[in-house]
Amino acid sequence: MERTGDLKRTTKKENSFVKTDFYKELEKEKSIIESQLVFSLYANTNYYYDYELRLEDFDSSMWRFYYRMLKEMVEDRKLRKMDAVSVSAYVSTKNEKFQDLYKKCGSYETIEKGMNIVEDTNVESYFSELQRYKTLLRLTKAGFPIEKNWKTYQSMDLETLNEVLEGLVAEAFVDTQLGNDKVEDMFSDIDEMLKKSDEGEAKGLPIGSRLLDGIQNGLALGNITMVAANSGVGKTFLTTMLHIRSSIRNGEPVLIIANEEERSRYLQGLLAAYINSYHPEAEFNKSRFLNGGFSDEEWDLLNEARDWYDSKVEEGMINFVNMNEFSMAKTIRLIKKYARLYDIKYFILDTLKLDNDTYSRVNDNSWLQLQQNMVKLYNVIKPSNLNVHIWVTAQMTKTNRRSRYLDQSMIGMAKNVTDVVSSLMLIRMASLSEKTGDKALKVIGRDHHQHLLDEDKDYMIVFWDKNRQGKTNRQAVLEVDRGLNTIRDVGLTQIDNDLE
Repeated sequence: MERTGDLKRTTKKENSFVKTDFYKELEKEKSIIESQLVFSLYANTNYYYDYELRLEDFDSSMWRFYYRMLKEMVEDRKLRKMDAVSVSAYVSTKNEKFQDLYKKCGSYETIEKGMNIVEDTNVESYFSELQRYKTLLRLTKAGFPIEKNWKTYQSMDLETLNEVLEGLVAEAFVDTQLGNDKVEDMFSDIDEMLKKSDEGEAKGLPIGSRLLDGIQNGLALGNITMVAANSGVGKTFLTTMLHIRSSIRNGEPVLIIANEEERSRYLQGLLAAYINSYHPEAEFNKSRFLNGGFSDEEWDLLNEARDWYDSKVEEGMINFVNMNEFSMAKTIRLIKKYARLYDIKYFILDTLKLDNDTYSRVNDNSWLQLQQNMVKLYNVIKPSNLNVHIWVTAQMTKTNRRSRYLDQSMIGMAKNVTDVVSSLMLIRMASLSEKTGDKALKVIGRDHHQHLLDEDKDYMIVFWDKNRQGKTNRQAVLEVDRGLNTIRDVGLTQIDNDLE
């Protein structure tokens, strides 16, 4: 009942907003942008699926009406060309009220004129402007001094506007307890520090493997853990099997920011991991999600796995966003939002890339941007700011596929991205010669005995080039099955850095 009351009060407050002349002018400008965007989509329906639009994005009832028509004709009727005959045929199937509204809006003549006037190749610009005006209207309604500083804000794109306003808010909190550069007495709260250390709070979330935790000592807050490997080795596999499953086991919320794999792939991996952990005889391979046609026994296993996750994972614990166009600025905004609003302490970025707009102009300085982006990322997550942890996956250069010993030079020209990383794990698969024969690895298990590797099984070798929380002179060996989604600690080994 209390929530309902709050909602009613909020609604009343929103309804009390009085539109100023400035606000009405913004609406008028936005209406023009809406018409340009709608006519661009009519002129070239190939653009329709390129932009995520909702009817609520249109303030003008007229352009909302025309967009709704387009949506139905493209999605339901599968029309690709908006000519007079096709549109008229569609309208003729609608009720009388709809047809009257269509005539009131100018019928096909309005569409035809619009398509002839608009430059549909500018559709990206129209879409961006729609987002900008939508934001400006919201800010004005919320009481931000947009009108007062209109000369400054008028020519800013959405990205710049966001940065400027974020800067103003940060500046307002300078010299307060939220300030980033607070001067403190070195030995103040020493007892509290010792108490937290005794309780293991500094260790952070367990990685999810006793073997790896024994070397790195968890995922400490205020730090970046980077996991690097060649394409196809299993960065997402490790992320799912270690970090995500550890978050679930420990009830620790996490936000996964992905730009390669779809959400369904992570879910499939988690379901397969459960089935093969609790029912190893089932040997449920992830390829079954591709082939389909589940048997009754498989359905029983899948339903059991689903029910288990439903019981363990509360709403809002495992959050996922698929970033269609990657940018570090958007990544940082997501981290700030979820850390501040939802108190999330752990984040996953799978995979680190150049900003999308950099791909089209790749040059000798592109990797410099990547390094600068990592510095920006660290400045946000470090202990004196948000104090959160981020797990970042990265790709090694293809030239290092045959390297025996892995270090940060394997990341190529972008190796300086590791300057701000607290732990750098580099992963490769064990070769056949390392499993059997004279060159077989000496792997020491937790029982302090040497363990032989099975030539028919797959093993990952984990190297640490940086580890602020532990040693780097030993490598961990994990037995993995990337089809069944199983992982098992084997032991530690030592591979010489002989520059092979």
